[in-house]
Amino acid sequence: MFRVYLSRLYVQVLPVERTGRANVNASADAAPCNCPCAWLSARSGAGDGDRRGRRDRGPCAGRVSRRHPPGQRACHPFCPPPYQPAAPHRRQHAADLASWRTGGVACQLAGDLPGAGGPIRWHLDLASDGTYQLRQTFLSRPQPNAFDAIGRWRLEPGSGSGSGRLVLRRGGEASLFLQPLAAGAALRKLDLQGALVASAANDRLTRLPQAAPIDPRLPLMGLFSYMADAASIRLCATGQRLPVAMEAGYLALERAYLAARPAGRPGQPLLVSLEGLITQRPSMEQGQPPRRTLVVESFTALTPGQGCPREALQLRGTTWRLEGLGDHKVAMPAGGRSIELQLSPERLQLACSGGCNRLMGGFSLEGASIRFSQLASTRMGCSPPVMQLEQRYSDALEQVRRWRIDQRRLLLEDASGKTLLRFRAGQ
Repeated sequence: MFRVYLSRLYVQVLPVERTGRANVNASADAAPCNCPCAWLSARSGAGDGDRRGRRDRGPCAGRVSRRHPPGQRACHPFCPPPYQPAAPHRRQHAADLASWRTGGVACQLAGDLPGAGGPIRWHLDLASDGTYQLRQTFLSRPQPNAFDAIGRWRLEPGSGSGSGRLVLRRGGEASLFLQPLAAGAALRKLDLQGALVASAANDRLTRLPQAAPIDPRLPLMGLFSYMADAASIRLCATGQRLPVAMEAGYLALERAYLAARPAGRPGQPLLVSLEGLITQRPSMEQGQPPRRTLVVESFTALTPGQGCPREALQLRGTTWRLEGLGDHKVAMPAGGRSIELQLSPERLQLACSGGCNRLMGGFSLEGASIRFSQLASTRMGCSPPVMQLEQRYSDALEQVRRWRIDQRRLLLEDASGKTLLRFRAGQ
């Protein structure tokens, strides 16, 4: 590590991380933010005191933290804060950090994008816990013309010099894809396959200069529990646990829960459906700041004995088990193991079992197109039938050019659309 002093500009050059980029952090009166995977720890105050980077949440989970040089502001792993580190802005700095600690909004973007029936105003809130809120207002329609959604987001790395994609997961609906631009200052809307749209119309969402988070109002499902005069719900769409306000339509929900709850099992979570509002309410804990709370506007149904519905399968992060190779169903010879494939959700790497050896490599992904590269394997020896099947599997992977998911099956195809490999999602 070395340091260079140029007039009032302080530059610290840190070792290159696994991404291959050197991290250069500068602090001046209007220093830019260039620390995409670090933010101050929960013990930090308004820019003074403990300056240790923390990466225990979001896309940087598990990565090694580092110290920030004096005067540098901390950054959300996707969206750098819009404020500067100079003293007049430290109050805003502390407020934003407090918001992150309570699961608040860390980044907000908005813009008018074209739609089939006219322009649609998007407002997107990204939270540091990996959840999002989205409001789409159809400007050419009469009110009510706004529709809210919540879910989880993740940042996929790009291949080569690409900037990657921001994926908004929407439960049973198709995911939404956006491309980060200008270090997170804007997002470009992509099509439903995650590819660029060739159009002269606006396709950008830009960062809002000041915080203005939405309070989403929408149908919700979740696991509700009530015990010791405290009500809470774990939302199926995000996995968040929120307190439930005892107002509006809450009483009908509590009565249905108490009538259906198994005897002798206080606090047992039960699946409920309702119309609700997620907003700020005073904390039940003395001395704590207001927190996001669910207000039940109308109770719909309670379904004992069931959990949250399965989310739509994702290509990445799912363990896929081979069922068919070409036109034939796979029958593993004696002495072999099941053949599996898993694509990392954080980086462009694959890991799989070939039946005998472990296979490793990389892949590139753009919409429905996929290509595997740099495949390698361990060098264990198995029976000839197992080794022959593993070789056929490895050869097929190298010919794959497209992918699609049909129900709970992954189909990998060549450039002509012929199915080469058929997998089923593991349990």
